[in-house]
Amino acid sequence: MPELPDLEVIRENLAARLLGRAVLSLKVRRPGLVQAGPSDLFPLLGKTVREVSRRGKHLVFHFDENLFLIVHLMRFGWLWHGPSRYEVTKATTLSLSFDDGTDLRLIEPGTPQIAAVWLYSDLSQAEPLKKLGPEPFSPEFTLENFSQALRGKRRQVKKILLDQAIVAGIGNAYADEILFWAKLSPFRYIHTMTEEEIERLWRAIPETLRWAVAEIKARVGGDLFDKEIRDFLYVHGRAGAPCRVCGTPIGEVLFEGQRTNFCPHCQNVGQPVSK
Repeated sequence: MPELPDLEVIRENLAARLLGRAVLSLKVRRPGLVQAGPSDLFPLLGKTVREVSRRGKHLVFHFDENLFLIVHLMRFGWLWHGPSRYEVTKATTLSLSFDDGTDLRLIEPGTPQIAAVWLYSDLSQAEPLKKLGPEPFSPEFTLENFSQALRGKRRQVKKILLDQAIVAGIGNAYADEILFWAKLSPFRYIHTMTEEEIERLWRAIPETLRWAVAEIKARVGGDLFDKEIRDFLYVHGRAGAPCRVCGTPIGEVLFEGQRTNFCPHCQNVGQPVSK
């Protein structure tokens, strides 16, 4: 599933391509794709893209007349942008054709197809965005606010990072990376952490995500991509490989279909995980 760093690069690259472009035609190709707004998205016809933003794991396309198209790629969806003359594949579930002869297409290969889009005329009323916590790069993501959000919680720290109501945009891969750079066990319970450890975690969140954005951008330039780029990560997806810092084999735990990778040495996994 694309996470904040992937989506931030996609957002930037799409903005460079789409700003000022008007929608000439569009086609919703999967029933149930549109979660809010007209099922055929007809209000977008003739409207011009004014901005492309991101909120958590959602991309937001701002059009004329205060129309906002929200896209969540979910687990397998990806976005393609190219000449309209190219044949539309069976995996395409949404296509928008622009006045420069290009298409933006939502591609969902295989099953299940669970990507979702919403169309709103008031972004403040957008249901999928209402419960999201602060953005890690925003002024609202302060140590004070982060500490307050953690107060009273009795959950493992990785689950805290995955909670979109606490901080928006982090998924499984970058939760592992953040905890590696914060030198914290993913199995640690948040209520056992010291103030210094919470501050270390808070600092590691934007630092790790900014580093990842830069690494992805360096690899793709202005292109889009259909698979997450993870080759530069230190722990996630590297089970059994030597830690790039200390050489200890990277550990892995599989729980409820989700993999957690960590360095037993760097992250001090031997410490108590609860009280």
